[in-house]
Order: sequence, then C-alpha cells, then structure tokens
Amino acid sequence: MANPCSIFLMLGASFCFACAAILTKSLGTNVFGEGVHPLQIAHARFLFSFILLVSFWYIFKPKVKFSNVKLHLFRSIFGWLGVSILFTSILYIPVSDATALTFLNPIFAMIFAVLIFKEKVGLIRWGAALFSFSGGLLLLRPSLDLSVDPVALLCLFGALIMGLEIICIKILSGKDSVFTILILNNFFAMCIGTLVVPFFFVLPSFLELSVLLTIGIFMLTGQFCFINSLKGAETSFLMPFFYTTLIFVISLDLIIFNSLPDKISYMGAFIIIFGSIVVAFREWRVKSKLSVKKIL
Repeated sequence: MANPCSIFLMLGASFCFACAAILTKSLGTNVFGEGVHPLQIAHARFLFSFILLVSFWYIFKPKVKFSNVKLHLFRSIFGWLGVSILFTSILYIPVSDATALTFLNPIFAMIFAVLIFKEKVGLIRWGAALFSFSGGLLLLRPSLDLSVDPVALLCLFGALIMGLEIICIKILSGKDSVFTILILNNFFAMCIGTLVVPFFFVLPSFLELSVLLTIGIFMLTGQFCFINSLKGAETSFLMPFFYTTLIFVISLDLIIFNSLPDKISYMGAFIIIFGSIVVAFREWRVKSKLSVKKIL
C-alpha cells in the first residue's frame, strides 16, 4: 500500500507548480506592474532557487558529491530551455493548454528510453502514447488550411526537451543525491540564464521582485515535494495525483483572471492525461513482472 504522505506530497507539488504558472502569467500580463519578460522570470526562478539551496547547504551542510558534470550540465540546459518555453507559452496560449502539453513529458521520455536504452515497449504503450499525442495535436488547434498555433507548437517542443531532462534525471538519480542534483541543476541553469537575460532585462519593481522570489520558492518546493513523493510510492500510482496540477491551474485562473478553458482545451487535456496514465500503468506492470521473476 502506498504511503499516504506520498499522495499529499504529490498534491503539494501540483499546487506549487500551478501557483508558479499563474504567477508567471500575472507577471507577464502586467498585473503586478509594467510586466516582466518570461526569460527574465525563468532566470529569476533558478537564481532564487539556487540562493535558497545555498542557504540550506550553509545551515545543514549536506554532502555534495557528483558523478558526471557533463550530464548535470546537459540536464540543466534541457531544464532551462523547458522552463523558458513553458513560461513563454503561458503568456500567449491558455495556461491550461500549456500545462496539459507538459504532461507529454513522460511520453517523450519513453520514446527516448527506447532509442537510448533500447527498452522494449509493447503495443499497448505505443498505442497509449499515440493517443496522448493526438490530444497534443488537438491543442495545437489546427485549422482547415493545416496551420497551427505556433506558440502551442513551441510548447510541444518544450515537452520534448523536458522528456530529455527526465532521461538525464533517471541516470543521475541512481548516482547522486537529490540535493546534489537540485543544487547543480539550479546553478548551471542560473548561469545559462545569466548569459541570455541581459537582452531582455528590465529593472523590476519591489512588488515584481517579491513575486519573482515567490515563483522561485514555489518551483523549488514543488521539486522537493515531487522527488520525495516518488520515494514512497510507485510513479504509476502517483501520476493521477500529479495531474491535479491542471485542476489547480484552472481554478486559480478562474479566481484571478475569471478565465475558463474551452471545449478543445478540456478534450485535449483529457486525451493527454488518459494516455499518459495508461503508459505509466503498463510501465508499472512490466516492472512488477520483472521483480516477480527475479524473486522466483
């Protein structure tokens, strides 16, 4: 039986990610001032998260030992790109669509696992993956002349990038501690963002700076809850709880912006989530069978 604490941690992670998404939309749409560029928001997210992690390290002195600097760097590049694309997409397409498209991450991760690790995937998982992709294509909102929403297409590319990040995390999680992975990720991503942000930097007001700090706190807390949640239960069991991120996003969007998704958004999100759950469940079944064979 799964640890109930894992469920609450996953719900906490979902809520934190949803709050960060809505605050990003608020910053970019001039709710708190003149507006902040999404790449500056992404940079602040990693900057403040790194400062918080360094403060934690200074107080508690956890050990930081890493096995592969290049892999940490690649993971951070993918993470920075993914977050930057997500934050940009939130400002131009419905935040519910951007959130739903990120749920394709594990689908892309499965494909990369097949290509890189030669993992065997059955027809049911391939079928569920294609089903999820059809939901993603629906959120691209294709017209009769076959044109699609370019920002939604960019967000779909962001999900692919995050799929690569998941592969890196899978490799690193078996070698390095959670704290090591987090602090190196935020450090490298902060450095990458520092190279880019001068082209878009605008001095934020005190209120905007406070919101940027809050986004960093929410994202870091969400990462912490997500990673620790996975320690107490199977990923396939926890994924439906992670998808409550969309419920939190829709609720907060309604409260703050009085905005609700349309029918296409609901339909696309349902298709993506359903297919992703099937993939996660089948992956759990395969792992369970392998475990039983090892015991026997």
